[in-house]
Amino acid sequence: MKPVHMARIPGMSTKEPHSGRLDLDSSPTDADQQAASLAALEALDAGQLVIVPTETVYGVAAREDRPEAVKRLKALKGDRKAPYSLAVADVQQLTDRLKPLSGPATRIAKRWWPGPVTQVLPALEGPELGVRVVGHSWTRQMLDSCPSPVLLPSANHAGEPAPRDSSEISDDLFDDVELLVNGGLCALGESSTVVRPFPAGLEVLREGVISREDLTRHALGFILVVCSGNTCRSPMGALLLQQALQEKAQSVPGYLVPQVHSAGTYAGHDLPASEGALATMQRRGLDLESHRSSGVTRRPLSECDLILCMTESQQDAVLELMREDPPEQIPAVELFCPDGNEVLDPFGGPSDVYASCADQLEAMATRRAQQMFPSPNGKTT
Repeated sequence: MKPVHMARIPGMSTKEPHSGRLDLDSSPTDADQQAASLAALEALDAGQLVIVPTETVYGVAAREDRPEAVKRLKALKGDRKAPYSLAVADVQQLTDRLKPLSGPATRIAKRWWPGPVTQVLPALEGPELGVRVVGHSWTRQMLDSCPSPVLLPSANHAGEPAPRDSSEISDDLFDDVELLVNGGLCALGESSTVVRPFPAGLEVLREGVISREDLTRHALGFILVVCSGNTCRSPMGALLLQQALQEKAQSVPGYLVPQVHSAGTYAGHDLPASEGALATMQRRGLDLESHRSSGVTRRPLSECDLILCMTESQQDAVLELMREDPPEQIPAVELFCPDGNEVLDPFGGPSDVYASCADQLEAMATRRAQQMFPSPNGKTT
């Protein structure tokens, strides 16, 4: 491997073993990239700070398992208590620290990792972990060889714009940085989007490269409410749960609400809601006129984030449909009632029976929305 050429940057620390700048923005050879990776890895191993390019903006890297480096990084950024996200080459590096990914988190990972989305994910122990699978090819390869995840906040002081090019990095930032790897202009030039996914829905903590509209279109699954005929309980329950979620969302502007659909285990095709259900919802200012029944099928089940059934027999029927599916692809299947009580079918009953059923469903929907919704500490209530 040829020697690594490192140019001195005015004001940059003179600490050893590495101090200076490596340029990779002018048709670097494989040997150049390998040498730069080795230099960065050695600096990180020594507890030093390294500025590296990503596909979004430049970041300052410190190994998570080097306490003094982490302390210096937080001092450099101006917030010693700030929790920074971990940058890795592959989320598999953190499987022993993270809980299984939710539906929204899985869809984000499949579509945008490696790439410009940071996910705040529940850990097996302790606080949540912010995770970013970096998309920049050189930085990702370097991280793949790093024994530890790195913290990688943007290379700027609080209040300053994140640098898209090494020339935009403030001179005084170099006072406590040992190495800059210059990769030229970052491809996207905008900070990553930061989200906190939940079992159903997600919270946008910072909108960046990926917009709320893209997240809504590609990351959100849906909640499925199931009864037998899909003309009474499940359409009413779905409508009431959607309303409860939207009302809760007003307290967290960044929360994206999943859609709520309904189906029946023995439903006929394309039947309207029952007259009792229509009238009952109309009295509550809700509209079921456009509802048409549909049966429970395998394909929608695989796209659900949560399935809520009115009775245990319906719950058993849904689970039977997914019996041969991989366990990790099976969504949670629960009763609509958070207490595990069944909801009786009002079909054919008088208006007061429908009204009583709707009252039950509304109370249950309100509690369900509270359970699924993020509280101020970032966890579901």
